[in-house]
Amino acid sequence: MFATKAARRVTIIVDGAIKATILDKITELGAHGYNYVECQGKGIHAITGDPYSGEHLVRIEVITTPEIGATILDYIHAMQFSHLRQYALSAFADNVEVDVRDQSLSE
Repeated sequence: MFATKAARRVTIIVDGAIKATILDKITELGAHGYNYVECQGKGIHAITGDPYSGEHLVRIEVITTPEIGATILDYIHAMQFSHLRQYALSAFADNVEVDVRDQSLSE
């Protein structure tokens, strides 16, 4: 059996039109990496989409430390209720366990 350590998974569902902005900020805030996939769904906002890539909604996941995860969520929720409130944007976090040898976590 392997040993684990606590980590935070932050999931962000965002309009493809602002994906690049979010991805840049995630690494700026200290996360070592992320993954994203195009997804579908419906919320309270119409979806603008990215006219260059054709992406409409994107689901981004980040596995990071609890501290960096909280910082990312603070940033996302500040955006959600400020200058980007016209875009589809939602985020949540959950606690996960990763192998202690995992080097993807920001320390």
